[in-house]
Amino acid sequence: MPAFIRTTKTVVAALVAVTVLAACSSPDTTSEPTSETSSATPSTSTTPTPTESAPATTEEEPTPAGPSLSVTIDGEDVQPNAQEIDLAVGEKLTIEFQSNRAGELHVHSTPEQFVKFGAGATSAQLVIKTPGTVEVEEHDTSAVVALIEVR
Repeated sequence: MPAFIRTTKTVVAALVAVTVLAACSSPDTTSEPTSETSSATPSTSTTPTPTESAPATTEEEPTPAGPSLSVTIDGEDVQPNAQEIDLAVGEKLTIEFQSNRAGELHVHSTPEQFVKFGAGATSAQLVIKTPGTVEVEEHDTSAVVALIEVR
């Protein structure tokens, strides 16, 4: 086979390969862009992508205050008595204590939790991650201070 034909076949094969590769890697210019389209190469665009701009909006949104429970302890007298509270799964419950002694609340949730409090005015936050009815009792007196319905 003459050298001219071999060279021509090699050049034609190379051009076909380059054309196929170029066609596979170039974007389709006739289709409309969608939000699902992604790029594997870094972009030089100065327009921020949704993931770049998302933190700015989430950091400035205030967290709504959840429900609260006020517990007053004077020796053996514990108030309130079985206060009913509705709470969403994962929502914070703020507990405000006014007590003449240190103590602990037992939260009969899954898993069980304990909330310690000191003498004087103190506060704590409680988060329950499992739905159901949860009993909260003061440890020393076994007084039930709250019944929490977690939904």
